[in-house]
Amino acid sequence: MRLGIIGGFGPETTAQFYMSIVNRSRKARAHPDIIIHNVPVPFELEKSAVKHGKCLEQFLPLLLDSVRLLEDRCDVLVLPCNTLHIFIEDIRKASDKPVLSILEETSKEVERRKIRRAGLLATTKTAESGILESKLASVSVLKPPEERQARLSEIIHFILQGKMSAGMKNELIGIIKELEERGAQGIILGCTDLQLVIGQRDVSIPIIDTMEILANSAVQHMGGTNG
Repeated sequence: MRLGIIGGFGPETTAQFYMSIVNRSRKARAHPDIIIHNVPVPFELEKSAVKHGKCLEQFLPLLLDSVRLLEDRCDVLVLPCNTLHIFIEDIRKASDKPVLSILEETSKEVERRKIRRAGLLATTKTAESGILESKLASVSVLKPPEERQARLSEIIHFILQGKMSAGMKNELIGIIKELEERGAQGIILGCTDLQLVIGQRDVSIPIIDTMEILANSAVQHMGGTNG
């Protein structure tokens, strides 16, 4: 079974997502069959979307072009970007192939872990849209206050530019600790780029890494073997 990845949001995360799938398939008979389309996102559009939550509608034609490119060559599609899952139903309508949802797969993992109060680290657009909460009916989602949320989106933009610093990583840890103090039982990395700089190794509270969750689901859907 061939997997199609709608990638480029950002490119480094797409590469990490690909390698996560490859590593999870080590016990299979062969390397996984994957096609990646790195969507050519204009830098200014990326900045407007991540930092300010604007111009998201301009991503939809890019996503649909990617679907058209991949669907005739692939058996299942994935989009390793939380924010752009505001268009998941548009993508599904445009394709006859199954499209896995990072939101749906993450909600299953949160339920599996029996987390009832989860902190959310995500772009401002993801946080404000409520797309994740819509899948977590029995979970209370805690978000950073407005100023911290704005800074979080700024940090995500720096990550996309490859300009992450130790100071920014410490800021992320500080936001996580604040959410934990407010009662969070786990932290959802609701932006796939965040896993590039922070993970379970950095904090004691359980981390729900949406990128790894989607990678695991993709391997299972392809009939591969985790390991």
